[in-house]
Amino acid sequence: MAASGFTDTHRLFLQAAISRRHMDEVTARDLYQRVSEYDAGEYEEFIGKLNEGLNSVEFEFRRAIDEVTGQPVLSLTNTNGQKIAQVATSYNPTELEFFKHLVDAIVNADDEAFCIGSKAALIESSNLKNKDNKPLTLSKKDAESLLSRFVADQWFLRSSAGAYSLSMRTLLELQTYLKETYPDQIQECTLCMDIITKGQRCQVSACAARLHHHCAQRYFQNRTNKACPTCQSQWTGAMLIGLRDQDPAPSSLSSRRRRRTGASRDQDGEDGNMVDDAGDHAEAGPSSAGRRVKREPGLVDNADDA
Repeated sequence: MAASGFTDTHRLFLQAAISRRHMDEVTARDLYQRVSEYDAGEYEEFIGKLNEGLNSVEFEFRRAIDEVTGQPVLSLTNTNGQKIAQVATSYNPTELEFFKHLVDAIVNADDEAFCIGSKAALIESSNLKNKDNKPLTLSKKDAESLLSRFVADQWFLRSSAGAYSLSMRTLLELQTYLKETYPDQIQECTLCMDIITKGQRCQVSACAARLHHHCAQRYFQNRTNKACPTCQSQWTGAMLIGLRDQDPAPSSLSSRRRRRTGASRDQDGEDGNMVDDAGDHAEAGPSSAGRRVKREPGLVDNADDA
């Protein structure tokens, strides 16, 4: 990933960033200080210079606010994120198919839960097929090991309650894929306009307002009247998107989970039909953009294994 015009300082920082791929801004600035004659005023220019050099190899440093911590993060991302195979390059075809199934199951989780439990994740490993629609074999042991690897590689988060959700690395590197493949499910925060999979939503079913937890906190902290920024109705903060870490993993069996495989299959040359599938997901609710069933924190049945 060498680029002309880089100094030894750029190369040292880049080498360390490649091994991490994703870090908070505090860590990034500390790294910059360790590899350079530190000048806080030159940090932004330094990152800009790196991005200029990385552009030719389709990489860049992207910034966002972590959905979980609310802290600024810096992520070295592949900008050619239209297909999972172009980004998650360290996995074989069977592993990539499992990866895609997990993303699909998480994005399609009922009531905008944006997570699945451990049992549901393992169920996905038994439904794998290649481009010729032939079954792919992945043992339970290998699937469990691969889940741990996906988490270690920072593609998924695993909560203390056993729920798998999309990580910031996935949201940043696969944002094009996610938006194009799941236009109805993937929403943007009304305030920061970044993808939101953990946060709050308006209690009015027809309102599209979605706020990250950290965005909501900043927006309402100096307002005595908590009103939706879009429709001005009362904002309670009780209508959740995703689950907080302490919440139980979704575990009730959805009677029929409608999988949006069309766009994802089409991009890889596979059949683009909509299929129904049973899964171990959050409780059933209205699908697509109309999902607005109230889910109070901590009230999801904790029957799943952690």
